Amino acid sequence: MRLTIRFRPKNGTLTLPINYEEVLQGFLYRSIQDFDLADFLHNIGYPKEKRRFKMFTFSRLYGTYHIHRHEKKIEFFDQVTWYVSSVVDSLIVDLGRSYMLQGQFTLYGQPIHIEETIVKALDITAKRAYPIRMLSPLTIYSTYENRYGDKRTHFFSPSDLVFSDMVEKNFCNKFEAYFQAQPTERVTIKPIKVTEKDKVITAFKGFRINAWNGIYEIQAPSAYLKFMYDVGVGAKNSQGFGMFEIME
Repeated sequence: MRLTIRFRPKNGTLTLPINYEEVLQGFLYRSIQDFDLADFLHNIGYPKEKRRFKMFTFSRLYGTYHIHRHEKKIEFFDQVTWYVSSVVDSLIVDLGRSYMLQGQFTLYGQPIHIEETIVKALDITAKRAYPIRMLSPLTIYSTYENRYGDKRTHFFSPSDLVFSDMVEKNFCNKFEAYFQAQPTERVTIKPIKVTEKDKVITAFKGFRINAWNGIYEIQAPSAYLKFMYDVGVGAKNSQGFGMFEIME
């Protein structure tokens, strides 16, 4: 399910760090009214070997904004739109209820007023392939040790030959963690309209992340696509990466 939240800064503007994914993740967790659910998602999640998946993702903020490059800040004006998705329906219902009933919140120390919340499940017709547009950038990577024993992280570009395979491997891990079963059909993804301008270099808790916006095509059964729509495609979904919309 997907939750659309539209809010307005009460002081006229909302100023955030230019890399604001961590701010949004903290705001999301604090908005959950079911403390057991919040604790489960934050501290436990759905395990697959050493990994723990939270099974939710969220978008960038959409609205009128101005970037203050020297201060490394972004300033939003007027109404702002934000999307949150999860395969855990109780999370979306909880957040929707919280935002609708309370209305007044503080985001990064600034008051905001929630004007509208919409909860909607994805309803699609089965097709061979689905064009998608990223609402938060897609990242996929592998971690390894060099010969000195130091850990290194390699981020894959959409132009890399193994890009689709790495995204599929990530999907399989999340699928198995949630359903306790392996997917029986393949998933592929290829870039359709992705340029160097779509590359995003950001940071989350001091960790540098390379990610990509743009338009892609996913070939997958509709049930698998719905799962990716809810939990995100690629890695670091609960940190605000990998949310997409399906293009008509």
